[in-house]
Amino acid sequence: MSAPAGWYPDPSDPTRQRWWDGARWAAPAAPVAPAPQVAASGAAPVAVDTNTVWVWLAIVMSVLPIGVLFLIDWDGYLVALSQVTSGFNPTADLLQWEAHVFAVSALSWIAMAAFILFSWLDWRELRRRGVAAPFHWAWSFFALVNGGLAAYMIGRAVVLKRRTVSGGWPPLWVWIGTTALGFVIGIVWMIGFLSKLFTVVGGMAA
Repeated sequence: MSAPAGWYPDPSDPTRQRWWDGARWAAPAAPVAPAPQVAASGAAPVAVDTNTVWVWLAIVMSVLPIGVLFLIDWDGYLVALSQVTSGFNPTADLLQWEAHVFAVSALSWIAMAAFILFSWLDWRELRRRGVAAPFHWAWSFFALVNGGLAAYMIGRAVVLKRRTVSGGWPPLWVWIGTTALGFVIGIVWMIGFLSKLFTVVGGMAA
């Protein structure tokens, strides 16, 4: 059974095609169409410095809320609490303490807002330096959620690893180190505070 009519490789020249009319080869011939070019899967990594001043400032802002613990007058709270057993009315002292805590806690929200701002400036600077589509700064809004600071820092490092020669690991490791240190300090402080609190509560129960 003869092949159907169509263009086929020329038996006498594989670089050309010849028309087969279903019974014999016709005279017209045409060059073989070149193979389509395969597009590059992505831009080549760029050799730029990814350690912007803004990412370091963002790291500072991310650990600043831990220091808020030490700005609160916890001893004043314990004193006011102990006065309950002494017949004094500590309401005024407690209200003053709560107002102080509210004012100091506002620093944590200011620090998180600064973290978001510095993340945006970091993203903008990376684009200015030639990094194609760095990890988007909007992920830094997860800083407003407990544990969400890691979203921007980890995502930033992973994307820069693919799109730059140097990568973006140093800021991530520094952030992990400072965060871990902050947690250790916070735990040590909490143990000391609970020890004092139990002493005061024990005195109230005696």
